[in-house]
Order: sequence, then structure tokens, then C-alpha cells
Amino acid sequence: MDKLKAMTIFNAIIEEGSMSGAARRLGIANSVVSKNLNELEVWLGRKLIYRSTRSLKLSMEGQSYYDKIKDIVVAVESLEQPKNVDNSELIGSVKLTAPVILGKKLCEYVLPKFHLEFPGIHLNILLSDDFNDMVEEGIDIALRVSKLPDSNFIARKIGKQALRLVTSLAYIEKHGAPLSPESLNRHVCIVDNSVANAKRWGFTNADGGINSVHVDGPMEVNDAECVVKLCEAGVGLAQLPEVFVNEGIRQGRLIELLPEKTMELDISILYHQKSTGSPIIKSVIDYLFNNIEETCFL
Repeated sequence: MDKLKAMTIFNAIIEEGSMSGAARRLGIANSVVSKNLNELEVWLGRKLIYRSTRSLKLSMEGQSYYDKIKDIVVAVESLEQPKNVDNSELIGSVKLTAPVILGKKLCEYVLPKFHLEFPGIHLNILLSDDFNDMVEEGIDIALRVSKLPDSNFIARKIGKQALRLVTSLAYIEKHGAPLSPESLNRHVCIVDNSVANAKRWGFTNADGGINSVHVDGPMEVNDAECVVKLCEAGVGLAQLPEVFVNEGIRQGRLIELLPEKTMELDISILYHQKSTGSPIIKSVIDYLFNNIEETCFL
């Protein structure tokens, strides 16, 4: 038995809360996790974890052992040099969430090549314009286009998106165009309420800073593509990341307003600190970081 490997696996079981979670984090089969735990318990001569079909529970001896080895495992992992592992040998599952339209572009431009390079990694992709709770829903990686709230997650920036103010020609012909952000209170604003502070729209000022104005209107929608459709139909105007509106602008269905005051948001990959210890999750993060080109979002 490789004692250090068994300690690392035991530590991962406790931190992930399940044997399958430990296997996913470490990029190994469930059977390897079970085998190492059994061998560790035999070697120590004590029961570390009580297992049932639904849950795991630490024994008193297991808690004591975990308290003794957790810092050792962290120290060893921090010193360990990356190993040259063939991508085809990585086996595991990763749950990823992204805004709908960005997720569609990932599926079109990025993920087919990822599958060829990492055939053993199973991706469970959740497309949603809502901010899903990563802990509650067991999400490993989230792709976000927004100002991120403070959290215990790591945010790795991979690009930027301009927030464009748009409407249709029909709306302008009927209501005119706003001449400044401050005049938006006299216009019909459509709010995408899937984002934080949805009724505060930000614009750059002459000094390069950000000013925000409060907006309101007759409609709120939790889907950006629906907001785009309402704008194209002449209902009102909206401020959205450029990935949602660039095609409409190019084809003349949308008109950009106040382009000189456009502000930008970061595109970020969000993941938990503990995920850095999983070669499976790290491989997905690194691949996204290295292969998402700016044109993928335009």
C-alpha cells in the first residue's frame, strides 16, 4: 500500500463528503478510492469511516486520524511537482455552468476539440442565465460575465465583454434616442433581472470612471435573449453584454446607443479553491483558459 496515496485519498473523501467526490477530485476510479480506504483501515487496525448507501460518517478514530494528516497532505501537495500525465488517461466527471448563449458557443467552438483531447472526462453542462448556487448544485466550474460578488471561490479572468446599450430603429423613430445616461429615466428600459443590481446600469465617464444610473420599465425578464427580442420588436432599450447583441447590431436589427460611454465586464472562470487539487477539474479550467478565443464571444 502506498501510504501517502491512501492518506491523500482519505483526506479527499472527508473534504468532498463522498467517495465519488474524492474520485472525481483526484481523477481516479471509485474502485481505487474504496480499495485504498479499505487497505488504510486494515493497516491502521481501526474503522475510520462508517459507510452506508446514503452517507459517510467519521468514526472517532477517523476524526483523530484526519486531524493529524490533513496538514501533511496539504504540505505534500504544495511541494509536489506536476506530473506528465497523458490526457487520455484522465477519467472523471466535471459539472460546468455558463450563460446560455456563451454555453452554446462553447459547444460550437471549444468543446468538440476538448472531447477529442480528453475522451475520459465527462462534462455535465448546465446552461442558465441565473447565478446557480455552485455548492448546493454541485457545480465545479462556472463561466460568468458580470461583476463577481465576494465569495470563497477563485475567479480566473479570461477576457472582457462590453456592455452595450441597444434598441431598435422603430423605438428611436417613436421615442427618440437618449442623449446621456441620465436621460434614461425618460425611456422604456427592459431589465435583465438574472444579474445582480439589474436596475443599476453602468457607464464610463470622461475620467474613465464608472457612473451608474437607476432604470425602470414595464418589463423584467430573467433571460438575456428574450430581452434582445423585446428590443428588436421596438418595446424599449436594454443594456446587455455584447455577446448577446453584436449579431443584431451587425444585421441592423439593433442600434447601439451612447457607444462612447460603454463599460466592460470581465469574463471569468469561477471555481472552488479545493478544485486546484483535482487534475480533472484543473485540466478543464486550463483548456478553457487557453482555448477560448475572443472571437468565440462575438
